[in-house]
Amino acid sequence: LLSSSSSSSSSSTNNKNNSGGILAKKSSTFTNVSIPTPQWHAPWQLSTVISSHLGWVRSIAFDHTNDMFATGAADRTIKIFDFAKACVGAPDALKITLTGHISPIRGLAFSPRHPYLFSAGEDKMVKCWDLETNQVVRHYHGHLSGVFDLKLHP
Repeated sequence: LLSSSSSSSSSSTNNKNNSGGILAKKSSTFTNVSIPTPQWHAPWQLSTVISSHLGWVRSIAFDHTNDMFATGAADRTIKIFDFAKACVGAPDALKITLTGHISPIRGLAFSPRHPYLFSAGEDKMVKCWDLETNQVVRHYHGHLSGVFDLKLHP
């Protein structure tokens, strides 16, 4: 058994040896190794700008197959684009524009099981869009304020 005086002297000895903090590990085997500092370079390059909305884009969602993506904006519209065509800036990348919200759209989610797109807006509504008919098939109402995001349960 250690007495309280011996345990405190033991811990003070450990603190002297480990002055770099509790997460810093010092190794004596690689003391002469210098780590080169890499030069900074841009991590990515802008390849395409898609200008289709009249307001700020507030939400984006990709289809689970990566064939298309949807954007929702402050202009109260949802625009669905062909992903491959949009990447190269083709003028026919826009597939369709969906209208139906009366306030900015803040959340989008594609259903992985059905051809549905869900949208949430500041108009206190969540809408389910059938992408085969491009119509709203269900309104989810009852929110007391705007809906700013949504996720789908698998």
